[in-house]
Amino acid sequence: MNVAIVLVTYNRLEKLKLALDKYESQTKLPKYILVVNNASTDSTANFLDKWKNKLVNGVNKIVLTTPKNLGGSGGFAFGIKEACHLECDFLFLADDDAMAEKNMLEELNKGYRKLVEKRKKVAALCTSILNYNSYEYMHRCIVKKGLFDVKFKGVPDAEYDKEYFKIDILTFVGACINKNAIKKIGNVKQEYFIYFDDSEFSMRLNKVGDIYCIPASIMHHDVGTNRGGTWKDYYDTRNWIDMVKEYYPRRILYGSVLIMYLKRCSLLAVIIKKRNPMYRIMCKRALRDGLQGNLGLNEIYTPGKKI
Repeated sequence: MNVAIVLVTYNRLEKLKLALDKYESQTKLPKYILVVNNASTDSTANFLDKWKNKLVNGVNKIVLTTPKNLGGSGGFAFGIKEACHLECDFLFLADDDAMAEKNMLEELNKGYRKLVEKRKKVAALCTSILNYNSYEYMHRCIVKKGLFDVKFKGVPDAEYDKEYFKIDILTFVGACINKNAIKKIGNVKQEYFIYFDDSEFSMRLNKVGDIYCIPASIMHHDVGTNRGGTWKDYYDTRNWIDMVKEYYPRRILYGSVLIMYLKRCSLLAVIIKKRNPMYRIMCKRALRDGLQGNLGLNEIYTPGKKI
């Protein structure tokens, strides 16, 4: 199982340094570490120029720099396109703030061998994710479809006691994708910019094989739980609707639009979440754009926009 790490970074140099050190210290080293510098404006480029020339036990280092910030979706698409030309079996995707335990790749490889022995059709593997030493359930989900809605549900604690378990949805934090599966389903939907690109990709992966979580393989993603309402919710809202429109019947699409409207745009959102008028206007536009398929980086809701 030869692995190429595909790491996307943007203006988080200190975390990037730590993340790279974790990959370079693995008990089973990756064959490649490919870093996508998503047009960082700090000292990331200077650091990577030096980093790529420091040899580490035969690990091949590659640095790609995007012409502009393509968001997480575009950054991964950019890296995956290049990595698919490398001599590897799997592409391991992660952001710069995800930290691997020392035996992460070794445990992932052990899990893969067991699945192969049982003749499982593996489209992707993934690690478990710890957020301040608690499982980050929403990174590994099962799809629950109702009559008028669809939900992604995190798996219960008991599943993490197993050698492996099957899931429907993974995120691009500790996601190890079979390169042959990528060749069949295509690249990440970079028009999403951020959010639900990994969920939409998982939907396609499920058509060519199964996704398995290997609990003994661990990544740490210490980001907390309270993100609050920001410009990012435009993409969260829009991309969710676009994805539901693509993969589910109209009754579920209409139900999803109604639920999202109530949660983020209605007076109920003002009363319960204290959403201000700018936030509600933003989410209304996101719902409309999701329904109409207006994707890509929105000219108003750009990174850092105050809502």
